[in-house]
Amino acid sequence: MNLRQKLVLYIIGAFFFTLSTIVSVLFLVLKTSLIWTFMFTLILCFSLILITIFTLFSIKSYVSLQSKIKLSHAKFIDNALKFNQLGTIIYDFSNTIVDSSYFIQKRFGNHLIGTPLKSFFENLGLDFDKKNRVYQFEYNGNFYEANIFDLDNYISIKDVSLLKRTMMMYNEQLSVIGEIEIDNYSLYQSILSEDQLYKLNQNVITLLEQLAQNYNLIFRQYNSNSKFLIITNQDSLTKMIKQEFDFLKKLHNLLKNQNSNVVVSFSAGFSYGSNELNVKTDLAKAALSQAQTRGGDQVIVVSPHTQPLYFGSTTEILPSVDRTQIRAFTQTIEQIFDNENIDKVIVYGHAVADLDAIGSAIGIVALAKAYNKKAYICSSTQDATTKKVLKQYWDVIGEHIIKPQQANKISDENTVVFFVDNAHPSRTDNPDAIKNISSKNIFILDHHRLKLSIDFAPKQNRIISTTSSSASELVTEMLMFAQKKVKLDLITAQMLLNGICLDTLQFQKHATAKTFEAASWLEAKGANSTTAANALKIDAQTYLKVVELLNTLEEVKEGFFLAYADVAMSDDIISIAAEEILRIDGRRASFVVARQEKSTNYKLSARGIDTNVQIICENVGGGGGFAAAAAVSTDNLETFIKNIKQAIVGVK
Repeated sequence: MNLRQKLVLYIIGAFFFTLSTIVSVLFLVLKTSLIWTFMFTLILCFSLILITIFTLFSIKSYVSLQSKIKLSHAKFIDNALKFNQLGTIIYDFSNTIVDSSYFIQKRFGNHLIGTPLKSFFENLGLDFDKKNRVYQFEYNGNFYEANIFDLDNYISIKDVSLLKRTMMMYNEQLSVIGEIEIDNYSLYQSILSEDQLYKLNQNVITLLEQLAQNYNLIFRQYNSNSKFLIITNQDSLTKMIKQEFDFLKKLHNLLKNQNSNVVVSFSAGFSYGSNELNVKTDLAKAALSQAQTRGGDQVIVVSPHTQPLYFGSTTEILPSVDRTQIRAFTQTIEQIFDNENIDKVIVYGHAVADLDAIGSAIGIVALAKAYNKKAYICSSTQDATTKKVLKQYWDVIGEHIIKPQQANKISDENTVVFFVDNAHPSRTDNPDAIKNISSKNIFILDHHRLKLSIDFAPKQNRIISTTSSSASELVTEMLMFAQKKVKLDLITAQMLLNGICLDTLQFQKHATAKTFEAASWLEAKGANSTTAANALKIDAQTYLKVVELLNTLEEVKEGFFLAYADVAMSDDIISIAAEEILRIDGRRASFVVARQEKSTNYKLSARGIDTNVQIICENVGGGGGFAAAAAVSTDNLETFIKNIKQAIVGVK
């Protein structure tokens, strides 16, 4: 029975009830017959019962209709939410679920009512915290975003899989540009036969063709066969990063045989994260340049928005015999010195200067004096060995050494600044070293692998030769090729030789043909190798300190040894201890930590044999070269040692 029929029936019943009532009252007044009175009273009661029944049915019908309307509306909303991949969860003040929409039941289960919110989120692999208003998570292959509305006691969960996958697909297809260059190609051209050089080029091309098959990339060769341009996408770059660019190692043994020990390697720079192709190209070139200045045999991945990623560097590349660069560098310096407006030269070694930093600085002073320039060495901290040697020659050297405050006062546009045995003001005793200095008057000579940007100096004003033994060797080569005759006194020659002997461990490591040639030239100028060896000797007290450090020696992993002590030691003693560890056969790397003198900081000195200790030191905030690196930390000793061990274990 529909609503209209019920309404008609209700009106008829009401009319019948009213008519019966009127008739009953009339009969009661006009007739006193009990039979008629009873009969009409019975009719009246029946009519009353009938209208009551109809009224109840009408009320029930109305309530039922309203309920159906509400259910229909709720179902409509639920369907609309489901269509839009959205669901809701309602919870009470005890954080217990009291209701959930169809979408939630379908995706996360039908038995959520009564479940605490914490348990619900834990089942999704999330830590529930009402302070977090938004959660993003993956569940059963779909991606969701949950928003908590704490004041209204409900949570909305939306399926964002389409958006997420679209963004992932978009990001994966973003272009990536790479630059690859064979390390020391000019050296190979001079030492390899035409057949070997052809084989080298073909094998590199074959490797890149294999990469093109394994990854979605193309390459083009240019610039006299040594350089390659790579174009790929983010997805392929991510895959190569996961593999840590292990294809680098395939080149190492390319030319190795019974008659040759040549290790072939290449450096690469990849860039992503910008929509501008010219920006990415410039970033890739800069990354390649940085990879080469860090010693080659590595890949650097850069983006405008993230820190660079470093891969490779498992071997040292062959030292170049080409001296074209050092000749051009020396010529640039002499052109600057020929300028009459230039009247001052300030040389900065690294903080806590060693014999190489001071020796190379004294060599630059000698070159500047040949051009009648006032030359100074800014150094306020030195290690114990250097202090001992400086004390011996102080009458001659002392007049050239100044403090940072003095250096800042005399620094102006007519001042030339040199950084030797380091490449950045932050590593010197004067962080403001280039504050008032013209960019064209800044020069860098370093043999360490770079980590910080050195764009403050023009490219032609920089020599970063990671295959050189020391900064003293580089400065000696400059003096050898200087057009103006430099009057090299005995002390200057001896200090340069001291620097070379220090960093080569008296020609036991990192010594190349150029190193011996530089040392021979210095000896011809009056320097003496025996005097240099005596300068590097340690006294009995120093030896006991080294022994104290080595008492804690432990093997972190096979071939990697660590010693540490919470005692104050000079930097050179820490370095000596690190060298001492490697005197025993079978040890690949050594790490020694002690507290610095006059400081609460801890110093790490690392040494390696055919092992890259630079990467390990970089992971704890330091840097350096392939086989010799260091780091300084403000952490407590326990934390610093823990971080060092993690860095050692993490390196393959």
